[in-house]
Amino acid sequence: MTQKLKNQLIGVKSGRNFRELGGYQTRDGKTVKMHKLLRTANLATLDKTDLKFLQDYGVKYVVDFRSKDEVDREPDRVPEGAIYSFDPVFSEDLTESSKGIDEILSEKHQDPKAGFDHMFLAYDDMIKSESAQRAYRHFFDVLLANDQENQSIIFHCTAGKDRTGFAALLILSALGVPFETIKKDYLLTNVATKDFVHNFLQKAKDEGANDATLNILKDLQTVHSEYIDFVLTTINKNYGSVENYLRDIMRLTDDEISKLREIYLN
Repeated sequence: MTQKLKNQLIGVKSGRNFRELGGYQTRDGKTVKMHKLLRTANLATLDKTDLKFLQDYGVKYVVDFRSKDEVDREPDRVPEGAIYSFDPVFSEDLTESSKGIDEILSEKHQDPKAGFDHMFLAYDDMIKSESAQRAYRHFFDVLLANDQENQSIIFHCTAGKDRTGFAALLILSALGVPFETIKKDYLLTNVATKDFVHNFLQKAKDEGANDATLNILKDLQTVHSEYIDFVLTTINKNYGSVENYLRDIMRLTDDEISKLREIYLN
């Protein structure tokens, strides 16, 4: 996994969880193009060197899945010339699924599984809620606009793992990448963010967090295979297949899927 991860990382030092989706193989033997699809955490901490790197990398579009509160707290630093799109997945009423870490800890601090259990609610909302469906359809509109050679789109949330992970599942599925590959990419978050999560938990421990709290925080900051398996099971149960979801819920036409494959595949 580490060897494969080296191929996916793009060398951004001041950001978190920056990954290329280029290089993945489709079922029919094609390959996702490099310099087209980047999944990341937020861009708030990017320094001038990395902003220039991303500009040179060809970043033309930035799609931000975070809520207004998240954006206000940590606004993106966008590479020069890139078009920024605010595209919140969760509705602004802060439903059960989109509660922040502090809220979960204050309510369920004695339950070490609270973080793990919460994530299933979040993924269920990403799949089924109207706000999420609108956001992900807009994401596809931007993907379809990214039709020039050597131009990249960055899509991200705060940690670059859940809202971003579901977005990666949708676009890679539309391109014909098998679920086994998509799952491996999803789980790379735990390798790419290992140092960040370690430091994050150590800081919480130093500030007096108990074992239950540390367990909740770890589950909220990492990914588990059970999460993405739940996504696939939920989609299959409610919509028949990922392909049906793309057609019936994302409203992708055959022409649009063909155009996506023309844009993003070699």
